[in-house]
Amino acid sequence: MSTRSELTTDADQTTTAPIPVIRPSPVPRVQTGPAKAPTKRGRAARERVERGSHYMHGLDLMRVICSIAVVYNHIANWARLNDEGFLVSAAVEGGIIGPLHLNALAGFVGVGAFLLISGVVVTHVAFAEGPGQFLARRGVRLLPALWVAVLFAWVLVTTGLLSAAGDPDANDLWKNALLLNFSLADSASVLGVTWTLVIQVVFWTFLALCIPLLRRWPWLPPAIAACGISLLLSYTHTITGTGMHQLRMIATFLPVAFIGLLVSLVRKRKLSPLAGIALGAVFFWLGVRAVLTWEDTPNGEGYARTLLLLVLVLLLCSKANGRIARARWVKVFASRTYVIYLLHVPLAFPVLTLLTPVLGFGFAVLVALLSIAVGTELTYRFVEKPAADAYRRWEQRRKLAKSKRRAGMGGHNGPTVAPSAGDSHPPGTPGHPPTEHPPNGKPGASR
Repeated sequence: MSTRSELTTDADQTTTAPIPVIRPSPVPRVQTGPAKAPTKRGRAARERVERGSHYMHGLDLMRVICSIAVVYNHIANWARLNDEGFLVSAAVEGGIIGPLHLNALAGFVGVGAFLLISGVVVTHVAFAEGPGQFLARRGVRLLPALWVAVLFAWVLVTTGLLSAAGDPDANDLWKNALLLNFSLADSASVLGVTWTLVIQVVFWTFLALCIPLLRRWPWLPPAIAACGISLLLSYTHTITGTGMHQLRMIATFLPVAFIGLLVSLVRKRKLSPLAGIALGAVFFWLGVRAVLTWEDTPNGEGYARTLLLLVLVLLLCSKANGRIARARWVKVFASRTYVIYLLHVPLAFPVLTLLTPVLGFGFAVLVALLSIAVGTELTYRFVEKPAADAYRRWEQRRKLAKSKRRAGMGGHNGPTVAPSAGDSHPPGTPGHPPTEHPPNGKPGASR
C-alpha cells in the first residue's frame, strides 16, 4: 500500500497524488534583552575554531614545565653560590636529577625544551607565511620585550644591584639590545639568558630563506642545515676568540631546533616518519659531537640523556589534548613564558640579595617569585601583547587596502555587474569590498 499523506483520504488515495505538507518556516528568535555572556563551553569552542585543529595544546603545558625549570635552575644556582640551603633543590636533585642522571640543577632542561618547541611551532607557521612576513612577526614578538628587559637589567647592573659579565657602559646597551654583545669583543652582557635568542634568530633566518624549498622539498632544508652545522663544528674546533666562541655556541645548540622542525614536518605529513627519524638521528649525533669535542660547552655531562628525554617528552606533549593541557591557566601561563624567561633573573636576584639577610632565604624566594609574577604580567600586558596586536592590525589594514585597490581596478576595467536586491553597490566596486579572510595566526608561540 502506498504511503498515506496527512492531507489525503482512503477514497482519493488511488486517484490523487500525495500532497506534501507545507509547514511555515520558524521565525528567527530576536534577542531583545542584553546579550548573555558566553558559556565556558562556548568560549572553548570558539577558541578551537580560532586556533585551528592543528594546535598542539600539550606544547603549552611543556612551556609551563620548562619555564619553571629555568627559574628553578637560576634560583638554585644563586643559593649554591651564596651557601644558602634550598630544600626544593635538595628534593629535586635527589628525587629527579640523580636517578635520571641529568645535569645538575636541571641544566639545559628549560633551554633545550624551548628550542625544541620553537622548531615545532615556527615550522608550522612557515607553511602559511611568506619569508618577509615570517621574519617580521617573529621580530615583533621578540624585540619589544627584549628591549625592555635589557634596559631594566642595564639599570640594575649600573646601580650595582645585579652582576654582569664585564663592566657595561652606554655602548653595551645597544649591543645587548641587538644581541651583538656575544659576538663583539670587549662587550659586557647585562642579561646573560639572551644567548639562546641568538640561536633562535639564526634558526628563524635560515628557515625564512628556505621557505620556498621547505614547501616543495621538505627534506632539503634540514639536509642542508646538517651539512652546514657539521662544517661549522669542524671549523670552530680549534679556533679561539669571541666571534668563534659564539659560532661554536650556535653550532652546538642549533641541532636541537632542527629536531623540533623534523617533528613538525612529520606531524604535518610533509615528511615520512622514517625520513624524519633518520634526519633526527643525524642532528642528535651533531649535538652529541659538539659536546664531546668542546671543553667549554655549558651543557654538562648529561646533555645526551637530557636531549633524548626532552624529545620523548615533546612527542608525548604533542599528542596531549586533555583537560589539563587545555586548561585556561595553562594557556595564560604559556603565553607569558617568553617574558618570564627574559625577566626572572633581573627581577629575582636583586630581591634575593637584599632580602635574604633580613628575612631569610625562604621568604626572600617567595618575594622574588611574586616580583617575577608582577613584572611579567606588566610587561606582557603593556609591551609584548600590545606590540604584537598593533602589528597584526597594521597587517589587516594593509591587506584590506590592497583588496580595495584591486576591487576598484576590477570595477573600473571589468564588465558591469547588476546589483542584487538590497545591495547599494555592485560587486567589484570600491563600496563593496570582497570578503576578507583573517590573516594566518601563530599557533602557541617562540620565545
